[in-house]
Amino acid sequence: DDGTIYEWDLTTATATAVSNAPTGCQATFVTEERFLVALGGSNSRLVSWSDQEDNTTWTAAATNQAGNLELQTNGTPLAGVRTRGQSLILTDQDAHTMTYQGPPFVYGFERVGTACGMISAGAYASVDVGVVWMGRRSFFIYSGGQVREIPCEVADYVFSNLNYDQASKVQAMVNSQWNEIWWVY
Repeated sequence: DDGTIYEWDLTTATATAVSNAPTGCQATFVTEERFLVALGGSNSRLVSWSDQEDNTTWTAAATNQAGNLELQTNGTPLAGVRTRGQSLILTDQDAHTMTYQGPPFVYGFERVGTACGMISAGAYASVDVGVVWMGRRSFFIYSGGQVREIPCEVADYVFSNLNYDQASKVQAMVNSQWNEIWWVY
């Protein structure tokens, strides 16, 4: 709840705070290249990543690949997820890709969608075709290229009956047996 990043130790069955990691984080995720990424912290739009496979090195230096970048957005990052050879960062306003480039820049960022913000931190699902999420008035998908709105026959019903005071509780889940994504709201 306080934005501290913890690591679970399998041998001792305990969780300990990760040394030197950013504090006050909104979310974390691990990239395909095995970098730990923290969203938020001292600056709500800051994306920070540790050195590759070293979650205690967060300060950029010539001898590591740690770094950070402030997203060019008015939104607040809510979640990050791996997808199709890159990572996708979803804010409450837009969507950005984070693509590994290697040293010296390590990651490149690109806004791939506007007016497609996610309604809550848990309102996304990663599936074979890409990442799908619920916004404040529509559903969206990113499968490479640009974000697309998903046509939905029940969208009017869902969004007209949604209690927006409780929007932070919206969660997505995958029902792989029927090739479906469900949102609990």
